Amino acid sequence: MYNRIVLNEPHASLEGLYGANKSYWDMDASFLNDVIIKWTDWNTDYLFHGLQDKRVKTVRFPYSRFIVDAERLWNDPLEKIGQGIVYKSFDGYQRQVPAYSEQMLLNLWKWHQQQLQNNLRRDALLLDCHSFPEDLSDIDICIGFNEDWSKPEKETIEYAVNFFMDHGYRVGVNTPYSNSETPACPFQYHSLMLEVNKKTYLQPHSINLVDEGLRDVISMFMAGLFEVEKSSDSKGA
Repeated sequence: MYNRIVLNEPHASLEGLYGANKSYWDMDASFLNDVIIKWTDWNTDYLFHGLQDKRVKTVRFPYSRFIVDAERLWNDPLEKIGQGIVYKSFDGYQRQVPAYSEQMLLNLWKWHQQQLQNNLRRDALLLDCHSFPEDLSDIDICIGFNEDWSKPEKETIEYAVNFFMDHGYRVGVNTPYSNSETPACPFQYHSLMLEVNKKTYLQPHSINLVDEGLRDVISMFMAGLFEVEKSSDSKGA
């Protein structure tokens, strides 16, 4: 069905939290353990990179989500609780960001959106790549999408759900998370979020990678999205 898959990886980095650049967070041990370790998408930039195909493009945001959340909307509703593009509050921790720095950080968000736009094309699939904490849900794989023009065809969603179920994973549809990234473009494309429970590929209560085949499963899933296109072409020949 798709001639290109664009991998969006907005939460996989730790850059910007340490070193010369100020993060404006109090980087103490509790913040590191309760927030950074828990909510960073550890190793998603490994899990989603098993398929070597020139039709797969990657846009990886190079900074931590706690510097800039490249996935948030402009004027995001979560601004009211301090969790818009530039977080001011998270799980009880506060951050005071000077106005001049906030504008620079917003420009990083715009840069990421532009990179996505540059890689997308008509009839492409944006695959929104994430992980979530093991204590959040007993779901292994979450398939998310929007109820708008970007929603994949019913057959694609069914393929995604059945594929991971057939490989032994417990699958949730728009649970525990819903929706998927859709940067503005002058053409239409589809967007699908793939959220992976950290327990499926990390050691218990750890960020150490123990991949027991999930990377290969995701690679086969992505390859299947291209195979559907080939099947459709052959039927129409």
